[in-house]
Amino acid sequence: MNLTKKDRIILSNQLKILEKLYPDEAEYYANHRKAIEYGFRLHYSWIAEHIDDDEMSEEECKEVLDILDMYRAITYSYKKIRSETNIDENEIRFRGFDGNNETKQFSYTNYFINDLGRFKELKFGSEYPDFNSHCPMIEKYRRMLTIWNSYTDKFNLSEEQIKELLKA
Repeated sequence: MNLTKKDRIILSNQLKILEKLYPDEAEYYANHRKAIEYGFRLHYSWIAEHIDDDEMSEEECKEVLDILDMYRAITYSYKKIRSETNIDENEIRFRGFDGNNETKQFSYTNYFINDLGRFKELKFGSEYPDFNSHCPMIEKYRRMLTIWNSYTDKFNLSEEQIKELLKA
């Protein structure tokens, strides 16, 4: 990470403020501040170690939101026909994304549902589900989206449509 002298001054001041605001973590912030002030370039990146280098594009975010919308439609449609169908509720639950291979999608899903409090119906009563499928899911969800987007009434699905989506 390259920092100008101006960047270092700003970061040093911010770290001094954090030392005062969070006395329990003061030593942590003081050590980072010293590295910045003395110009220990090796340690600059340590300050940002909790900041992900791999940003998620708007398109990737929108794709996750489309998937969540689709699962919202599946969930609400299922609730309407639950007593008339042989589909098990566990089959329609949103499994999430693979925490190892679909990390951005996994993190965004947790952020959007658990932190922002959206799509609460996909939690199925769990206070803080982690949505880690433990296996890659994005390709399946993309196949499902292709089918779902072909439906005229995407938010009022029949039993056959739900089954078709789940088999994609």
